[in-house]
Amino acid sequence: MPIFEFECLKCGLQFEKLMRRAGAISDVACPVCESRNVEEKLSTFASLSGGSTSGSTGGCAPSGGG
Repeated sequence: MPIFEFECLKCGLQFEKLMRRAGAISDVACPVCESRNVEEKLSTFASLSGGSTSGSTGGCAPSGGG
């Protein structure tokens, strides 16, 4: 079940909710003020890849040089 991110347009709270379907925003209420005046936010995600990162600039890992 995907997690969707919302912002309450009444009190400004940003919160997440597990939902079975994306079109059910009318069923979402703010957990603090219980307003149904919420907006779905654009979610971002990170993924890890098993590939090489050679040629990458920046980051936390040492470059392997000497």
